[in-house]
Amino acid sequence: MTILDVLTVPNPVLSQKCDPVTVFDKELQQLIDDMFETMNDSKGIGLAAPQVGVLMQLFICKTETDRVVAINPKLEYLGDELESEEGCLSIPNILAVVDRRSQVKLTAKDVNGKEFSRVYDDLMAIVIQHEFDHLVGKLITDCPLEIKNVEGDI
Repeated sequence: MTILDVLTVPNPVLSQKCDPVTVFDKELQQLIDDMFETMNDSKGIGLAAPQVGVLMQLFICKTETDRVVAINPKLEYLGDELESEEGCLSIPNILAVVDRRSQVKLTAKDVNGKEFSRVYDDLMAIVIQHEFDHLVGKLITDCPLEIKNVEGDI
């Protein structure tokens, strides 16, 4: 596996919309494996393909209790509105407070192209919304409720 470079602002790739994945092959599996390696090395809990310079509709997430690979995802926003304080591997030293929902229904394809649908809540729901935003070129600093500078990497 390979640790990939994580793009940081103001890289223009981070503000672009991603294309759907059409080929489900060993190269896609390798990209996913490399993204997990990169995310773990960066101490993150989510990573979207555009953050590593790949403009395809793909993101990964991992919490203590769950692991998600979402390809060509669609979201249905459920649950209560809440304010979430978030960091981003592509925006070092910044925390932003953004509006999120407490629950989402994710419909996506897995690495083999098989569609799945599942409802997520709590932390995983927030991470999924954050990573999904990357696929449409939206960052936490685009419409925050509050931004905080912090020392050290997030």
